[in-house]
Amino acid sequence: MAQCFRSAASILAIAFAGTLPAVVQADASAVASEMEVGSRGADIPATEAGDIIVTGSRIARADLVNPMPVGVVKMEEALRFNGNDIYSVLQQNPALGFGGTSLNSSATGWDSGARFINLRNLGTNRSLTLIDGKRRVSGSTRSSAVDIGTIPLGMIDRVEIITGGAAAVYGADAVTGAVNIITKKDITETTVSVTGGLSERGDAGNGQASISTGFKFADGRGRVSVGGTYSRTDSLYMYDRYDWTQQPLLLPNPANTGTADGIPDRVHVWNYRQHYYAYEPNFWLGTVNGQAINTRFMLEEGGTVRPMVHDVYMDKAPAQFALGSGGDGRNLTDMNQIRGGEEAVSALGRVEFDLTDDTTWSGYFSYSKNNYDGAGTYYRDDTRTTFMGVGSAKAYLDNPFLPESIREVMQQYGLTSLNIDRTYGNFPVRDIRHNRQTITAGTEVTGRLSDSLNWSAFYQYGRFKDHAVEGNVPIKSRWLAARDVITGPNGLPVCRDEAARAAGCVPLNIFSMEKPSQELMDYVLGDRDEYRTVTQQSAGAEINGSLFPLPAGDMKFALGAEYRKDTLKNRDDPLALSGELVYGGGPSRRSELDVKSDVKEAFAEVVAPIFADVTLARRLDLELAYRYSDYSTVGGTHAWKAGLIWEPFQGFTLRGVRSRSVRTPNFGELYEPMVTSTTTGSISDPCEAGDISKTPTREANCRALGVVAPLPDIKTGPHITTGGNPDLKPETSNSLTAGFVWQPAFLPGFDMTVDYWDIKISDYVYQLSYTQILNLCVDLPTIDNQYCRAQARNQTPDVPTEQQGVLLPAGAPLYVNAQQGNISRMQARGIDIGMNYSAMVGPGRVGLKFAGTYLIEHRFETTPGAPEGDIFYDGQYNYPKFRFNLTTSYDIGPFGLALSTRYQDGGKGDNMGTEEQYDDNSVPSRTYFDLSARYAFGNHVLNFAINNLTDKMPPYMAFGEPGIYAASSVYDLVGRSYSLSYTFKF
Repeated sequence: MAQCFRSAASILAIAFAGTLPAVVQADASAVASEMEVGSRGADIPATEAGDIIVTGSRIARADLVNPMPVGVVKMEEALRFNGNDIYSVLQQNPALGFGGTSLNSSATGWDSGARFINLRNLGTNRSLTLIDGKRRVSGSTRSSAVDIGTIPLGMIDRVEIITGGAAAVYGADAVTGAVNIITKKDITETTVSVTGGLSERGDAGNGQASISTGFKFADGRGRVSVGGTYSRTDSLYMYDRYDWTQQPLLLPNPANTGTADGIPDRVHVWNYRQHYYAYEPNFWLGTVNGQAINTRFMLEEGGTVRPMVHDVYMDKAPAQFALGSGGDGRNLTDMNQIRGGEEAVSALGRVEFDLTDDTTWSGYFSYSKNNYDGAGTYYRDDTRTTFMGVGSAKAYLDNPFLPESIREVMQQYGLTSLNIDRTYGNFPVRDIRHNRQTITAGTEVTGRLSDSLNWSAFYQYGRFKDHAVEGNVPIKSRWLAARDVITGPNGLPVCRDEAARAAGCVPLNIFSMEKPSQELMDYVLGDRDEYRTVTQQSAGAEINGSLFPLPAGDMKFALGAEYRKDTLKNRDDPLALSGELVYGGGPSRRSELDVKSDVKEAFAEVVAPIFADVTLARRLDLELAYRYSDYSTVGGTHAWKAGLIWEPFQGFTLRGVRSRSVRTPNFGELYEPMVTSTTTGSISDPCEAGDISKTPTREANCRALGVVAPLPDIKTGPHITTGGNPDLKPETSNSLTAGFVWQPAFLPGFDMTVDYWDIKISDYVYQLSYTQILNLCVDLPTIDNQYCRAQARNQTPDVPTEQQGVLLPAGAPLYVNAQQGNISRMQARGIDIGMNYSAMVGPGRVGLKFAGTYLIEHRFETTPGAPEGDIFYDGQYNYPKFRFNLTTSYDIGPFGLALSTRYQDGGKGDNMGTEEQYDDNSVPSRTYFDLSARYAFGNHVLNFAINNLTDKMPPYMAFGEPGIYAASSVYDLVGRSYSLSYTFKF
């Protein structure tokens, strides 16, 4: 149990959905206060509003209505529920998909522990993150995604979310929109905040402390703003929330007779486990010297040997890799980490100085250090040669550690050796640690050429470093030598290999479940060290202002040029490159990269007022933008947008934007070297029992591929080749957004926005999984397709494969090529709804803020002209049809209450499954409630919050794969938690 401190730089939930008008910069306090309940639609003179930033446009405007929907998260309110990081705050906006990266996503991997935004669930590489309107160096080892966890929470003023193609304004990667984090500037007071939180179960602690301050000098011509944040988040594991014995699994239904028979193809098995996964040493005896034994035995703690059993066997008879319900064995989820641990510190600062009345110089910097701890799995192996190329350890009669009970079995059946399968749970769990550092430094000069023309120029440098450590990894040659033990000349156990003995080999007792000695662990375990460095240099210049007057107002423009250079260097551990720390059943191969790219860009934007203050056109503005980019990787690209704002009468505005965006392939997609790996464990094959009967087409195509009978649960997967593709083309996206803003005069304090959005991405860059390729091959009308040509199946059944040494049935998959490619098209469309209301009720003020998204369609078209290959995501549990967040607040003087209601629709566990494929494919909806109470006394503020008030846990009984009820990126697995923050300003 950990009790930590975390920041409460200010307070509350999402201000409104990704559908509301843009707001002005932080120092425009008058305008910002209006935006707390949405735009009033008033024309606020620029002299009153101060400097204006309009996310989604480079043209400063005093009006608050933008053709492209922009949602605003004001941090002063967003932290009212004591959010521990900016990602968790933003994730409550329905426009952000569940597919982002955070502490709650994968515990291990290239980018585990980083925080990347995923707008519309279309990929973190298609969502652009800006800091104060500028790009930042990537925090990813392969893509251009920016880690928003590097920005100190106490220095964030607000976040603006544009939900539409914005590449014409900001360049590549803004296919689905942009997130612009606006930091605090011109700070004149010091704010100190401390927050601590803990779950009701006494775990999942988190905390934060932050400070921000600023001052002026040289009679106000100079301004300094600086701040920093320290945070800590505790890990959370599967065993903290679930009994590992109660894990569900979907398995082929033995009663199934075929397609459309009314019998579920797959059924749930609860309390599933597999014998050969056990922590106890165990072995399989099949046919020995002509005698069919077909039994798996295990060594009990007392040293006796007995047959392993299941309460219910899911196979017709016990088999070498049998799976059942209850009894002996284990499943592999008990050590799953559902939230990674992190300790982080970050700082940000800015200095501004007015060189003249018309020219201002500014310099800025940011620094962050994040130490992430992720847990992997224990090392395990079995007889398949996938593991280290040789399979599990062998028991020999001359092994001095050999238990007498196993010796008797070997002698009984005339065996001189015996494979011992097990999970080495007595050794430390393999883990992954990321030690990340990110720095950014930049300088900018802005000035005024005249009353109507402004200019700016900037240069910025950023560097991201990641020292990734994969710990407690068995060193292949040492592990293999240490587990083969004989009695030495001195009568003590020694390693059999003389050369290994001479090199200091320490014998390993493969039958022991006791914690090994430190000497043994130091010998057989090692750390894999990888070093990754990403740099970015960017520079640009811009001129903007008014061109000339029109009858309805001034024609405004922005014109500029930018240059950007990105580099990526990845260096793996020499022991990994040699194969000592990379092998089957162990860590995966990484690829070393040393690549760079640059881009030269020119852009232009105009806003033309067409009508003003005439009948049925109180306002009609046209907005156009264009960007040309010349990439060193793919050549020239073009992006544009056209938007229209029409206010037929006061209080009601129609708006729409049509845009063309471009995304160029990132370093990983282009240059990742080709790597071939072999899957370990159960694979997912459409020709297996339980899946082959999905449709008559699938069943017929499987037979055409040589599958003479439904495949069993194959425990040896195909060889999978993955890698980049230097011939990739850029993606192009056509986006449409159309809607209205309603601010009725008869209901002061109320506004409503409704926007329809449609995003179509052509030449979609994607790496299909091997499962998707196997499925597409047999689900298309014939097997004469590119997906069948990208795989090979076994045509010589009952012949051991060279790599794994096991028998594969006819038609079993052997090879799959899953290289990156330009896959046909991705389309997503839906409707965003935002409503806000604020009014005095009794002695206090009531606030209502609603943000909702209805997903009409999310479809991946894999094969042009073949709808059978379409993959539908909308309505799946992690792509809910409807999501909303409603924040209700009531503030009376220094005291305030707030309730957040978060809802996500139910749906299906597998959106591509048929009604008959599963006994239950449904996933129920979830509603979460968060409650906060704050009290201000003088310069002090106390804020108490209860998150997940009703202790609602993820769905458990429906479509019970562990991937759903343990999906911490979709559901809250912490449960009810409490937090308290204290803020002091002086």
